[in-house]
Amino acid sequence: MVYDILIIGGGPAGISAGIYAKRANKSVVILEKFAVGGEVNLLDKVDNYLGFHSMDGQALAKAFKTHAKALELDFIYEEAIDFNLTGEVKKVMTNKHTYEAKSVIFALGANPRELGIEGEEKFVGRGVSYCAVCDGNFYKDKNVAVVGSGDSAISDAVYLSDLCKKVYLLTRENMKLFGRSEQELDKKNITVLKGAEASKVLGENKVTALEYVKDGKRKSLKLDGVFVAIGRRPQTENLVGKLDLDEKGYIVCDERLHASQEGVFACGDARNGLVKQIATAVSDGAVASMEAIKYVGLMKAKKSPKK
Repeated sequence: MVYDILIIGGGPAGISAGIYAKRANKSVVILEKFAVGGEVNLLDKVDNYLGFHSMDGQALAKAFKTHAKALELDFIYEEAIDFNLTGEVKKVMTNKHTYEAKSVIFALGANPRELGIEGEEKFVGRGVSYCAVCDGNFYKDKNVAVVGSGDSAISDAVYLSDLCKKVYLLTRENMKLFGRSEQELDKKNITVLKGAEASKVLGENKVTALEYVKDGKRKSLKLDGVFVAIGRRPQTENLVGKLDLDEKGYIVCDERLHASQEGVFACGDARNGLVKQIATAVSDGAVASMEAIKYVGLMKAKKSPKK
């Protein structure tokens, strides 16, 4: 069959888009390669999503799935690997099948870039975090480190300084301020360690320390948390040459979330948005879906014979 709307990605953005499409009585399906809820399943605690105070990630993902199931929203557990997004009918290929749709919504998400050091993976959700805005509240009056040299690392350090007892910023010697002021980092509870390279996360059941190398010497910091801020990686490798992407690989969209091909939309972390949160992903999904619904309606109207 040719679907009205095909959604790629079953995280918060994709599910939100699917719910709006289903409620508009459109034929819709979601392709998801991992699990319903996407990366939300991997979160230890979610404390900033309206109406779901202090809920663990898997429970929130289950709530999303229950909502989708109540509307009989269809999921297909396959990974999209190739696309033909031109023409009135779009084609999405997986390793098993080819699916066709009048419109496509990309809700692919983005993965945080890892440091790749010993102990990092072991303590994800138990002291290692990739989102200061998401998890900073859990470290009130505690000691933390931020690792990174870009604008996001500076922002995270400043944000955490209002919550935490002590913040260490481990950064390259040639850290750039990106037009920001040194005064932002000139706080009594922020210590900038230029030229410090994180080497190992320590702990038993949770993070207790971070080892680093500076000036050829190995040192350590007693900490409760380590925030990694070295960027994110959108899952758009297979879209090169298919859609316009920015220099970091994010899908370029206008304010109505239209991508560069007619009838193609993007939402959530994989698009060129400023904020990457569950709340903004859900909002994006609603906007993208409503635009796709309008697009499908206009296609139908053009084909209908005039009386």
